[in-house]
Amino acid sequence: MNSKLPLYLHRFGFFKGLNLYFLLKSKRKRVIQIQIPQVKHPIYVRAGTSDRKVFNNIFVYGEYDAVELGFSPAHFLDGGGNIGLAAVYFANRYPNMQILSVEPESENFKILQQNIAPYATIRAVKAGLWSRPTHLEIRDSGGGEWGFTVEETETPTPGSVRAESIDALVLQNDGKPFDVVKLDIEGSESEVFRTNTGSWLPQARALIVELHEWMKPGSSASFREATSVHPYQKTTSGEYDVYIRQDLTT
Repeated sequence: MNSKLPLYLHRFGFFKGLNLYFLLKSKRKRVIQIQIPQVKHPIYVRAGTSDRKVFNNIFVYGEYDAVELGFSPAHFLDGGGNIGLAAVYFANRYPNMQILSVEPESENFKILQQNIAPYATIRAVKAGLWSRPTHLEIRDSGGGEWGFTVEETETPTPGSVRAESIDALVLQNDGKPFDVVKLDIEGSESEVFRTNTGSWLPQARALIVELHEWMKPGSSASFREATSVHPYQKTTSGEYDVYIRQDLTT
């Protein structure tokens, strides 16, 4: 028996789990709609793509389940929104929290918009995350729809997207700082934490970060230097490191 199948049965029940397992296992590329007990509204994923891995990580393996914030979050930045499954997960877990999801890749963004449409608490921005406003060209790192990276370009090109700093996104969030910042941005954390963190980072009570040192050397060093001025309690949840500020109280 495939090792994933028992997890599907455990998470979703026997009949639904069995159906979901074989539906998502299909190699024929198409958009499918699925419903799971953990979320209020249907989810859209592209069968035959890396969307299945994203779905598995979040809803089958429960990679965010061990995230314990210790406070009631108000504003969440979902950096590297992909198809919106992380935003959907956290919107169901914290229904009063406002979420801004940022994703640069066009096809991912289309599915993201479908997934967040029923949620009044989630907004999406088509952009890459960077330390300052600029333009980025998208590169396929070989990880499929899940593994796009970006590189800065001085001038816009036909395939480029705009880049936003977290400071700029705070302004788009009606000036309200993000008390939770989740980043899965395929190495761009090297740039995001390298400079211009003085306004937004002190306001963040929690960081949920996957560092990609293997994709962009220097990512870990940038992160460590920027965060060294604040006291954090570090835990892990799935592939993510979770940092909770210890000097900010409710």
